Amino acid sequence: MTGPSESYIIRGGTAGRERLRVIASVLEPTTRALLERLPVRAGDRCWDVGSGGGDVTLLLADFAGPAGWALGTDIDPVKVELAGQEAHAYANVEYRTADVLRETPSESFDLAHARFLLSHLTDPGRALAAIVGSVRPGGVVAVEDVDFSAPLCHPDVPAFIRYHDLYIRTAQQRRADPLIGPRLPHLLRQAGLSDIHAFVHQPAGLDPASKLVSVLTVENIADAALEADLTTPDELSQLLADLRATVDNPKVLIGLPRMVQAWGRAPD
Repeated sequence: MTGPSESYIIRGGTAGRERLRVIASVLEPTTRALLERLPVRAGDRCWDVGSGGGDVTLLLADFAGPAGWALGTDIDPVKVELAGQEAHAYANVEYRTADVLRETPSESFDLAHARFLLSHLTDPGRALAAIVGSVRPGGVVAVEDVDFSAPLCHPDVPAFIRYHDLYIRTAQQRRADPLIGPRLPHLLRQAGLSDIHAFVHQPAGLDPASKLVSVLTVENIADAALEADLTTPDELSQLLADLRATVDNPKVLIGLPRMVQAWGRAPD
């Protein structure tokens, strides 16, 4: 079976962290709304699975307050170290390098959350089972992930459609699922959760930050796309040039992939 590090197509390390920082800024309002909807309560013990740069981990810590605790785990030790450095002011936050398919924390949690984790795994159901197993009876599991099947761009920018197509083909070549969003409620049900809910949204904007996500994503999947012979250096260079031209164009509306948030409750 392909492991998560082999199926993950986005560059890690410092470059990957900077992409996540931009995405976190764009998605902060919708993830915050999800945590309010769950809700995350003061004193909760929270696990942010696949925490990346740790932005959502800090949100969870804010909601849980001084009496609570937030743990972020990720397979990328560079991102984990950077996240720990940025969270130095938080006494209720901890980060660890860990692969959810191979090890889970010894602690039990009131809530577990994963954003943009399952779409990168060849066996998302197995990961969800591991997550559910670390949540206390009656606890909550919430996931957020992409559906790349609905590109949003106006007026039409051919480079944006090429970017969507390249991302889908690169992920699928490694047996990951960039269209996983609509499957999330079903996967939660298969993992044994009940009281399942879902919310669908698609952030979009005319501002440079929203449109920069597509540029950064292409830059960070470049290695995987080239390795799979899905593009060439010249094609990538032209694609990036065309996408960058849209960033500062206030007349072009560009959306992130459609996002699905789904959550449910662990058995009592």
